[in-house]
Amino acid sequence: MVSGLNVKLPLLLFLAGLFLWTVVFLTGVMAAPANTSEVDVIGRRLYEVNCAVCHDKGLAEAPLTDALRKLTIDHISRSLNDGVMLVQSGHLTPAQRNTIADYLGTVVVDDGISGKGVEAGYCAEGHEMDTKEQKVKIGDWGFGLTNERAIEGSPISPSNVGSLELDWVFAFPNSARARSQPTVAGDIIFTGSHNGKIYALDLNCGCILWDFKVDAEVRSAISFDTDEDGNATRLYFADFAGNVYGFDIASRQILWKIRADSHPIATITGSLRLHEDTLYVPVSSLEVVSANNPEYECCTFRGSLLALDKMTGKERWRTYTTDEPILQGINSAGAIIYGPSGAPIWSSPTVDTKRGLLYVGTGENYTHPTTFTSDSIIALSLETGVIEWINQVTVDDAWNGGCGNEDPVNCPENHGPDYDFGAPPMLTTLASGKEIILAGQKSGMVYAMDPDNNGKLIWEHQVGRGGIMGGIHWGMATDGDLVYVPISDMFVYEQDAHKPAQSGLHALNISSGELVWSTFPDNICGDAEWDCSPGISAAITLGNGVVFGGSLDGILRAFDASSGDILWEVETNRPFEAVNGIDAEGGSFDSDGPVIVGDRLLVTSGYDKWGQKFGNVLLSYKFPENTHEN
Repeated sequence: MVSGLNVKLPLLLFLAGLFLWTVVFLTGVMAAPANTSEVDVIGRRLYEVNCAVCHDKGLAEAPLTDALRKLTIDHISRSLNDGVMLVQSGHLTPAQRNTIADYLGTVVVDDGISGKGVEAGYCAEGHEMDTKEQKVKIGDWGFGLTNERAIEGSPISPSNVGSLELDWVFAFPNSARARSQPTVAGDIIFTGSHNGKIYALDLNCGCILWDFKVDAEVRSAISFDTDEDGNATRLYFADFAGNVYGFDIASRQILWKIRADSHPIATITGSLRLHEDTLYVPVSSLEVVSANNPEYECCTFRGSLLALDKMTGKERWRTYTTDEPILQGINSAGAIIYGPSGAPIWSSPTVDTKRGLLYVGTGENYTHPTTFTSDSIIALSLETGVIEWINQVTVDDAWNGGCGNEDPVNCPENHGPDYDFGAPPMLTTLASGKEIILAGQKSGMVYAMDPDNNGKLIWEHQVGRGGIMGGIHWGMATDGDLVYVPISDMFVYEQDAHKPAQSGLHALNISSGELVWSTFPDNICGDAEWDCSPGISAAITLGNGVVFGGSLDGILRAFDASSGDILWEVETNRPFEAVNGIDAEGGSFDSDGPVIVGDRLLVTSGYDKWGQKFGNVLLSYKFPENTHEN
């Protein structure tokens, strides 16, 4: 999967790295300036030998070094010792890992402690909020059960969108990316963060009502439940370590917490789906990254969808996307190879109440044998999790991060192109009343499928070039007439290099699949030292004839839904003054999408992976008080 989930990451051989570290350390420490601390000297040498080859150049998923320096010592230490970088750092001793963390990391930024007052970014004492569902409810990733990413009733239109102005900025402390799509209940924003906190913010000014620390980054949207009066009462969310939480708003306490999968590097990237009394959890993994290590026993993770009781967190059912992996052989480094594996579910499930089904998209297999469930749209029973039908669009796609190494030890023989479904399928209705499923793939292909005929293909259209960082990443949008397709054709496979990149926004007729218009934003990247591009990897959002989309170049744009004309654009790759008084900076847009709340537009900016531009802000744009045109 792309944009933080796929890897083409050349690494130093670990044993050679240890040898080089010894040589560099013995020759480098004595030459260090007298006023340089021992920790800095040792940490710098360890980092240069073991980490800099990727992070200094932002290779593949690796954040740039400047982005790492935004994180706390504890954050980096946990990543190296038992988190996402455990496999890559496994040849180092715990003491060496912690020394790297001490060298890179920063002390915790005090973003305020409840009761410190407005100066620390917290709302003033006695600040009361309205959480009534009737007023505002933006409570899930796709703005509804069908994941159409369209918001109704917005006063922002093609005629007045140009009047939007920055109203306030909130900066996430000790963070180098911002990718948790804001959830809104009444006048409260609930959002997660890279620093492992969830925040409750005042919609109107961005001050902090309260925050709560959990185990790891909360990267997806937060769902909420309401009481009979429409007041938000409980939150549901997951962290990057694979934990799922039920949380009580009134007491600010965890009601229940479960781990979604027993696999040690399982994670949750897609937003949870709350429907009636059940919480549906898509499960993916970081094992595609671990496969870079030739000595890693690849691979044993298998994707799944999990149904939980929303009140207790008790498991109701679980459906895996592959059979249990078994021994397949030994790689050239002597590590065991397992299979089948993979077929993760990266995104939020789509609910079809009429047919009693859930629709999910899956990623590639990590190893052979390949399965008929990878790179597929799968329909499952809401009640039991039984698979009702599967439409696989790319066969034999076995791929993992080892395929990008100079010595691809763990890369499957005759590997596939890694054509995940990272964006969730959308269920929408044609003018005729016929319902169809729309799905966009990393290949750059858009598919229309028939939910009444076991997902049979109705039409397909190649929009983007596709590739390792190409095609459709996180989310399309539709109004029932057109489907709006964001494309980020950033990197490409050699065999597709002759095809032109299609980075930008495109619109297709959903009845026929015919292209209606395409808009290619100007490339303003110049000589940027980071991987800058006008491609739209992040999810887009539609409202009242306007499509909002943020690009990898840090530009937020509003497109006319009927013509594709760019109506408004704003630069977010810059410093800001934040309401909570800490360093604030925007960057690349990736993963989540904008949220429209009345005449207010909320969007996060900053993404530190894939060599992109780090950032840590939640931006709120709004009409000036004297603007009333609709």
